[in-house]
Amino acid sequence: MKPTNTIFLIFLGLLTSCYKVYEPKIDTGKKVLVVNGMITNKVEVYHITLSYTEPFNSSRAADPATGADVTVTDDLGNRYLFKEGSSGNYTSDTSQFTAIPGRSYRLHILTPDLLEYESDPQKLFPEVHPDSVYSEFDSKKTLDKNTGLVVLTHGANILADIRNQSDTLPRFRLASNLVTQYFYTICPIMAPCDFFYCWKTTNANSNINLTGGIYSESSASIRKHLICFLDDNLFCYALYYYYSGATSYYQFFMIHHRIIYLKLYTLNIESFLYYKSLDKQLQSEGKLFDPIAAQLNGNIKCITNPETKAIGFFEASSVSYSAYTVDFRNLTSFQPSIIRIPYILPPETNGCRINNIPPFWINK
Repeated sequence: MKPTNTIFLIFLGLLTSCYKVYEPKIDTGKKVLVVNGMITNKVEVYHITLSYTEPFNSSRAADPATGADVTVTDDLGNRYLFKEGSSGNYTSDTSQFTAIPGRSYRLHILTPDLLEYESDPQKLFPEVHPDSVYSEFDSKKTLDKNTGLVVLTHGANILADIRNQSDTLPRFRLASNLVTQYFYTICPIMAPCDFFYCWKTTNANSNINLTGGIYSESSASIRKHLICFLDDNLFCYALYYYYSGATSYYQFFMIHHRIIYLKLYTLNIESFLYYKSLDKQLQSEGKLFDPIAAQLNGNIKCITNPETKAIGFFEASSVSYSAYTVDFRNLTSFQPSIIRIPYILPPETNGCRINNIPPFWINK
């Protein structure tokens, strides 16, 4: 055998000896408790949802975890019961429990099979309101809904300044919805015209929107944090309503007003890190070292049997609500006008009223 061939065979053997198929050991028969819950500083019904994951190779939907004993305790020894309504959905009593900023809360769950779970303690920080909300003209690459092509869309960035009100680094999560108002008239023969006041709601920013931008060294306040981007189109593609209600037809209507509804959550460090990990997972692009679902750590553990796994997160975050109109036609300092208005939600996500102006409607 020639020396060259011998060297090649030795090199090939080294390559194949370093290659080994990885076969992960997956227990496909176990169900895992999934917990999702949040309490805030508002007087409202809090929800804790419990379900069980299906085995790894199952195509069935998750089963609700029913019949559990669900309570929340605080650092003063108070205990609050959550009652099961619909299957797997446990709710608080507003007359008995409203979380108080400054206190820490822990979730407790006892399942019918006598497994006891609890969360790490979660401190509730005071609520914070945006110091100012304003806009700046900008352009953004978006997908055209009709052609699917990337186009350059003109519009404005909606920005917020948030002043720090504590001695800790501010950590916030922002959730925003856009309500687009439009109206039209229908004039029956030999009868007065009827006015249709309609609206549609969309998610203004589908990403997990966490603060972490530019901080002032003196106050650690947040400046020019992006809430969302809005295009400056004069028309919206929306549902057509008739006297009998919503139809199945969509058409273009002139936009009457845009309203941004903003929720600003004040996070403790555990909630911030959880959402940050979740955001990294959602933004992954299938690369080799992208995070996987197993790397997303919650704060629920089984204290009866530490080897029993649980998934999910119990969150205690204060929240503030605010609403703003965005006007591209009337500018302020050469930028779209942003005016704060009372936080009045539409009666439903999408809807229409005939000759009856809804309470949230902007008449100007």
